[in-house]
Amino acid sequence: MYVFLTGATGFIGGAVLRALLLRGHTVTCLVRGRSADQLEAQELHGVRVVRGEFIRPETWVRHVAGHDAVINCVGMIRESKRAPFVEVHRRAPIALFEAASNAGVSKVIQVSAAGADAHAPSRYSRSKWGADQRLVEIGVPYVIFRPSIVYGNESYSMRLFLAMAAQPITPVPGDGEYQLQPIHVDDLVRAILIALEEPGISNVIVEAGGAEPLSFHRLLDELARWLGRKKGAWKVPIPWLVMRLMARAGEFLGDRALINRDELEMLRRGNRTDNTIFFEQFGFEPVPLRTGLARISRSEEVRWRAGLAFLRLPLRLAIAFVWIYTGIVSAFVYPVEDSLKMLERTGLTGIMASLALYSASLVDAVLGLALLFGLRIRLVGWLQLLVMVGYTVILSFRMPELWLHPFGALSKNVVFLMATLVLMALED
Repeated sequence: MYVFLTGATGFIGGAVLRALLLRGHTVTCLVRGRSADQLEAQELHGVRVVRGEFIRPETWVRHVAGHDAVINCVGMIRESKRAPFVEVHRRAPIALFEAASNAGVSKVIQVSAAGADAHAPSRYSRSKWGADQRLVEIGVPYVIFRPSIVYGNESYSMRLFLAMAAQPITPVPGDGEYQLQPIHVDDLVRAILIALEEPGISNVIVEAGGAEPLSFHRLLDELARWLGRKKGAWKVPIPWLVMRLMARAGEFLGDRALINRDELEMLRRGNRTDNTIFFEQFGFEPVPLRTGLARISRSEEVRWRAGLAFLRLPLRLAIAFVWIYTGIVSAFVYPVEDSLKMLERTGLTGIMASLALYSASLVDAVLGLALLFGLRIRLVGWLQLLVMVGYTVILSFRMPELWLHPFGALSKNVVFLMATLVLMALED
């Protein structure tokens, strides 16, 4: 069959592409920018690349003609100003479905999401529902999949949950009893291929989840054991009010936030599925979570990433706090006379000492604010290293007794230097 596929470089779309090629189908992939270059460089037999922006249908819509089927795997868990949910999940897919209908395509397969509903609390779920509804109305034969969390190698959602499970203390939103039903990507892709190749399967909406629902508590324990922690995760409940405040504050960080309000509401709502229609249509039961996890690569890199990913943002915020706090205290809180006396011992007096004091305070605050807002983090890190080494060298010569200070006036710089290097490495 000739298949027009969107989202081919994503987690689910990539798995669908590989499966289609193994089955001998010819695939046209709608891809943009560097992703198109990477896909073309692979020189995959049976693949044609169409360059275009999904949210700009005029760049690709004419290429839909001539295909037997269309599969839409485009999806994102977090929107941006450049690519809001309403464009990516609703308007662009509707343009795709209408183009498929006009071109006489025999079937459209839409990968939606569990919980897609007109009255859902999250913009994510409402935008998915808008496209689903239009596909049902448009007249072309369709199969709409509404999967729960899809996991496997490089799964965004499972990467976040793995990072939580890997921590010495795992924060759990609320009581942790809300139900999830993760499905392995192999099972979802297998069902998509059956839906594509079986003419009798059409005009159906299919919920897709794993073999059984499980609480968020149990999910974290299973992931912790998979990572090698025999006793599971050590969890601490965080009240929903606190989580909402954290999510709201985190939204100022954009894509770097650990979780936003939409994601938090989706987690609280859960996404338990009813697999009755799935089994009736496709004739197999998705695997349990433990079986699916055994299919995922548990390399040293995966364990390292899980352990460090959740600490990346807190580490950056902690380092930013120290720099900002130091700048404010030096300029406005600590007695100026005492600061000037200390500068005297470094050889600075009078106007030069005052200038050095307030200039250093300004530099500290600016570097801290740049780090807080994620501006050129690698460059800021190098500047911070330079400043810290400069401070340490000067004070080591002029005030060497600070190395023996019980509060670690200078010895703390050693740890702070290493923490900055770790932050730079994580950003890379």
